[in-house]
Amino acid sequence: MRSPKVEGASEEHEPTPILRALRFVAKKSTGEVRVHVSRDRFEKDPMGTALRLFEEFGMTRTTDRNAVLVYLNRATRRFAVIADEGVHRAVGQKYWDGLAANFSEDLRGTHFENAIALLVFSVGTTLAKKFPRD
Repeated sequence: MRSPKVEGASEEHEPTPILRALRFVAKKSTGEVRVHVSRDRFEKDPMGTALRLFEEFGMTRTTDRNAVLVYLNRATRRFAVIADEGVHRAVGQKYWDGLAANFSEDLRGTHFENAIALLVFSVGTTLAKKFPRD
């Protein structure tokens, strides 16, 4: 099991909410979740950017095709959640629509880091049910 890392984070300090959520996913599921936060205020297509990053990060190479990328542009507050075909097949489109609605609401009501952590925990709980770690 690969231990999740957040660039610039030190193990000496309290882990961020996002890092705690990523560790939860790594411990409970064979799925892979990554988070990418951008500040590009000129970006027009968060879905296109997220799809490109999904490919660049090699997230289609998981055995069960159970990777999920959470992409947020902090400058525009626009986001995309990309799931590989194994995850999408296991949960269906309604799951992602509800997740996106909740995340959108959380982004308006709390700090972006907490909103991402809530989203990752939610995805992680689902991945743990559908793709549990033995």
